[in-house]
Amino acid sequence: MAAVLVDHATVVYPSGVKAVEGLSMCVRHGEIFGLLGLNGAGKTSAIKMLATLLRPTAGRVRILGLDTMERPAEIKRRIGVVPQENNLDTYLDVRQNLAFHCRYAGLAKKDYTPRVEEWLALLGLEGKATESVLRLSGGTKRKAMLAKAFLTEPELLILDEPTAGLDPDVRALLWDKVGEFRRNGGTVFLSTHYLEEAERLCDRIGILHGGRLVAEGTVADLARWAGRDASERGGVEAAFRRAVGGCS
Repeated sequence: MAAVLVDHATVVYPSGVKAVEGLSMCVRHGEIFGLLGLNGAGKTSAIKMLATLLRPTAGRVRILGLDTMERPAEIKRRIGVVPQENNLDTYLDVRQNLAFHCRYAGLAKKDYTPRVEEWLALLGLEGKATESVLRLSGGTKRKAMLAKAFLTEPELLILDEPTAGLDPDVRALLWDKVGEFRRNGGTVFLSTHYLEEAERLCDRIGILHGGRLVAEGTVADLARWAGRDASERGGVEAAFRRAVGGCS
């Protein structure tokens, strides 16, 4: 059973804009899958479909074997999500946000309390733990959202531009935690603008352009598709440029 299975999914907004068209992909359990694309390529719409935040207009999406149209609440309890927009409750402080999310996922207080404190310390958020979300900087909100995604120990992480706005040291920490999560059996679906991030972290990479998946494979596969030697550096960049017609 695949962790993520997308079957000819299409997203058309009420305005008539077709954000995703005929998207099909399969992400295996224990895999880190990266999604690349220009702004407006449909990456965020695809991420929202996987996270049950957006219903496909056509096609089917299954997460951890569950249909996103039929069992969204169960899926949400089993995944961790970092969207582009803020997903923290603005009526709660940072610690309360993390605790509430753990309760929603079904964790007992005795289990989640040490996890919350561990992630606050790990991301340097101890001094912001009782701060209102409304008073946080963009980078601090991002760190709180990362903690929220990881601390319930989900089966699948769905990360949309997770390192945007982060300092280099926090970005490096996130890379380490993503690798550790995968080594412990987790699956990761990662959208990023950083080609080197995808190349370093991902087992396979897909390139989305105009709402369609135009290339997919390992780093070596993409390099060969772009006419480069698989051992040569810059294969992902070459594939990306070919996929989007040289635009970047």
